[in-house]
Amino acid sequence: MTAHRAAESETVVRRFYQALATGETDLVDEALAPDWEAVPAMRTGGGPDGWKAGIAHLRGVFTDLAVTIEGVVVSGDGELVAVRSLARAVHTGELLGVPGTGRTVEFRASDVHRLVDGRIVTTWHLEDYFGLATQLGLTFTR
Repeated sequence: MTAHRAAESETVVRRFYQALATGETDLVDEALAPDWEAVPAMRTGGGPDGWKAGIAHLRGVFTDLAVTIEGVVVSGDGELVAVRSLARAVHTGELLGVPGTGRTVEFRASDVHRLVDGRIVTTWHLEDYFGLATQLGLTFTR
């Protein structure tokens, strides 16, 4: 893989997060293939329209949403790009059954994106929902 292809893959993946951070959903169409699949599946649906709806939902729940990419690893052939990210925001809308608390929260995510022909076709997503739920005041008992 050339350094150029690795850089192109990283740029495409960064658009995915930039769309979330800024609300610029036109970036979604630049980053995602029309048949993009999120694993696990999102409640807002699949494809670029599902991610756009997910962005709208998250930006409605969290004001002042900021997304920091803490690390990126591009595979040898540029087909896989792993990202470790941190989101910070103020919880102002209902999430996990909890009405907006006004609390500043942060949550981490790890994603692996598979690219084909310069677009993301699959994203495997893992998020720290337990940490977020705890920050929202949810408690867990046995």
